[in-house]
Amino acid sequence: MPPYIVRSMSGAADTSALISAAQRAKGGGLSLDLSGTHAIYPNGAVPMATALEYFRQEGLRVAASGLNENVRRTNFLNPLPATRRNLDANPLSNVVWKYSSETQANDLCNAFIRMLEENALCEDGVIESLNWCLFEVLDNVFQHSHADCGYAMMQIHRKNRLCTVAVSDYGIGIHKSFIESQVYSAKNAYEAIMLAVQEKVTSKAKNMGNGLYGLMRVVGLNRGSLQIRSGRGWLEFQDGSLKGDCSYSVPLLDLNDHHGTTVDWQLDLSRPVSLVEALNFPEPNLLLERIEDEAGEHRISVAEFEEGLGTRRSAEQVRTKLVNYLNLGAPRLILDFSGVNVVSSSFADEVLGKLALEMGIVAFINRFNLEGMTPTVTAIVNRAISQRIAEGDLGTPGSSARR
Repeated sequence: MPPYIVRSMSGAADTSALISAAQRAKGGGLSLDLSGTHAIYPNGAVPMATALEYFRQEGLRVAASGLNENVRRTNFLNPLPATRRNLDANPLSNVVWKYSSETQANDLCNAFIRMLEENALCEDGVIESLNWCLFEVLDNVFQHSHADCGYAMMQIHRKNRLCTVAVSDYGIGIHKSFIESQVYSAKNAYEAIMLAVQEKVTSKAKNMGNGLYGLMRVVGLNRGSLQIRSGRGWLEFQDGSLKGDCSYSVPLLDLNDHHGTTVDWQLDLSRPVSLVEALNFPEPNLLLERIEDEAGEHRISVAEFEEGLGTRRSAEQVRTKLVNYLNLGAPRLILDFSGVNVVSSSFADEVLGKLALEMGIVAFINRFNLEGMTPTVTAIVNRAISQRIAEGDLGTPGSSARR
């Protein structure tokens, strides 16, 4: 059999074609030609990797030729287990991750959020909303699918200020989950998806049923996009418009207990979004609670930025994270330098000097409190701020860090 050429990984059509090829090769082997694969996005790479994992378990032998660099970086053929060691040691973006427990799901969620905090400026509420949505969708795999693991990928498109995410599993699918629950009835997979995105509707009688509903609300308020594919059904939500269908031309992983589900969405980082408004009730700011001390202050240990203390690129990520904390609503941040004997001039300039220049010195003093600095660190920081301020007044304090 000639190799199956994977031309792109960019959505439902690519996934369906790969599943069909794998089904034709059952009982034998599937050879993939990945030499020209391009347009690799979470909505294609994740469900395609999930399908290959399932068919391997069913005995399909999968080989690959011409593995190009773009595909290699994604770990498409061997999704990375979301252990803490792997999460710390590997790039987080553009990688297909496999999580096999609620602990790994939580660690993966936190790692994705840290990546976003450090690499993209986000408008009010975006990070908090994405954090909530990620955890809900990742956890759905264990709550509803009967699958023993899930797969996920996140990309940050810095130029367009977009974040794209996909989460997939090879479980029973949304329709079969509702059939098992006997709480709600749906004629087909599309009707089941439509039920799943309604408020307080769930296949688990004791659950609140806000996960996919909340995700769709967040996407709508942000003017992002959302697509849910499960079994033969699909639903797409974009620009306030909802459409979907159930097509028997869509191939299933199998006809029994593996219909599979993929949820992929895109958020505009430049558009604010309120999780409180999306859920219609107050929700605690989990990200700010994470850095809150016993006195209710938002305290950040500079010693935790070990890599950022030396290189300018890492320091830029630290500055982005601090601005995002302010945009989340922190009235001020305490930067605790305890345990830090020295910082590089690059760190002091890239983080504190640039913040003071962009915000204006008065706003900077009001929003940041620097504690625990040694005389050496104090001298380095003061020099960096003084030199940046001497460059000139921007005239628009708060332009990059607003409350």
